[in-house]
Amino acid sequence: MCARRAVAVGPVSDRVVLDCVEASERVVTRASNPWAAIDVATDPVEHARLLRGAHERALELGHVRSSQLRELVLQSWERSLAAGVAPDQVRAPVRVTPDALDQAKEGSPLWPVIGAIYAMLSSLDEDARQIVAISDAGANLLWVSGDAGTCERAQEMGFEAGAGWSEQDAGTNAVGTAAALDHPVQIFSAEHLVASVHAWTCSAAPIHEPATGELIGVVDLTASLRTNHPHTLSVAMLAAHKAEAALQIRSLETAARLRERWEHAIRGRRTANVLLDAHGRVIASRGAAALPMRLERPSAAAEGMVVLPDGRVGELQALGGEGAIVWLRGRSQLRPARLRLQLLGADPSAQLVTGRRERGLRSLELLAVLSMYPDGMTTEQLALALYGERGKAVTIRAQVHRVRKWLGESALTTQPYRLGVPFEADWLELGRLVAAGRPHQALRLYRGPLLPASQAPAIVEARGLLEESLRRSILTTADPELLSRWLRHPAGADDLAAARTLVAVLPPGDPRRAAATATAAAIARRMSSTGA
Repeated sequence: MCARRAVAVGPVSDRVVLDCVEASERVVTRASNPWAAIDVATDPVEHARLLRGAHERALELGHVRSSQLRELVLQSWERSLAAGVAPDQVRAPVRVTPDALDQAKEGSPLWPVIGAIYAMLSSLDEDARQIVAISDAGANLLWVSGDAGTCERAQEMGFEAGAGWSEQDAGTNAVGTAAALDHPVQIFSAEHLVASVHAWTCSAAPIHEPATGELIGVVDLTASLRTNHPHTLSVAMLAAHKAEAALQIRSLETAARLRERWEHAIRGRRTANVLLDAHGRVIASRGAAALPMRLERPSAAAEGMVVLPDGRVGELQALGGEGAIVWLRGRSQLRPARLRLQLLGADPSAQLVTGRRERGLRSLELLAVLSMYPDGMTTEQLALALYGERGKAVTIRAQVHRVRKWLGESALTTQPYRLGVPFEADWLELGRLVAAGRPHQALRLYRGPLLPASQAPAIVEARGLLEESLRRSILTTADPELLSRWLRHPAGADDLAAARTLVAVLPPGDPRRAAATATAAAIARRMSSTGA
């Protein structure tokens, strides 16, 4: 059942909220807003009928093209279908079990401000028969409340606490698409890829951690397409802004408490030091000279140590979970990369030396492409690399803005777009190992394909070239141990040429030769049965 109450929080500044209202209205009421599905002049029932026809024709033809569907919807359909979502699936899957739900809520960065969100949206529950849902950054619903009858009907499609509503789980929908694009969006009726959601419309807005710009959740308003109002997108945006304002106020209150503890800790000591909040931001310092806005902990350093960009090193003293003091000791020779791109395998991420991670596919695609071209790229080149002929400058600018908020403005320069910080990339290192004739080390590094979920043209091409170059370097060694390792790797499990090469290089009488022969025969049978 839907929850009815949430944790209370302190008041949010009226000026902050008023500014957010004005900003939301400027964005959503702009003419021809591509993020809003309908306007006040649209007949929702007739529009839903037209969309259902477009949905049926597009899927019957086997390609997602339609002049009646927004481009952002078509692109979301493509991502969802590529992830294996079936348009005829009935329910969204459960991603957070009932036993783990309370812990997930309490561990959420949104836990302290849930009351601020519900205080604004509570009247919508009964008056407009809306469902108010709040998810984590992965679009897993943690809080769901609203009109009891509406909630009961929504549970039939799995719209309930604990369910996964990412595009990969549930197809195109406001929660998942807002998380994927990191932008407020409204999805109406048959714009949803999954047919069981066509009776609904939803408006969602992402919520960010003010200190870092990191996506931490999504607030969503869902209702029957007959009762939904076009302005609910504005309301969802306002709720997200209010949550971020409440988080900012809490951050200021925490900073004040940390300064009191810091002043007590440094009393009588002359060692240069820096006070950090939980996000690594510099709150105060004494005797530390010039400092960046945020300090970073390099992976190469010892536990509890921090290295400044100028080489100074400091010892970290934690102040509970709210912050830390860095006692500066001298200079270090460490010059670690600021950004680590770990894009191979099933759990790709970009990680700053502070420990903050980015896992959003669109951001990782952008960083991967920029790492391929250290001299920089124009907007048009990026659009072509990431989206092919469908790429649009406005989409690229939105993605760049999102990454710059996370990485830092100076770390991603413009005109042209270029990474302005030292970085390490596992897939680029793998390519260097292959080129240097070191396939043993390359295979150890190869956890899996480059960004396997990506369909960006430049990523698809780089992924294929990387795996094929690794494969060929292994086959040309004629090393039985390396060939055996390749055949045990998921990428080489069906490599008939590798299996036959292994049989050929093993001498008669070698006990491994019989197993290799059996492996080659099994691969051949699989290929024959699938017509490969």
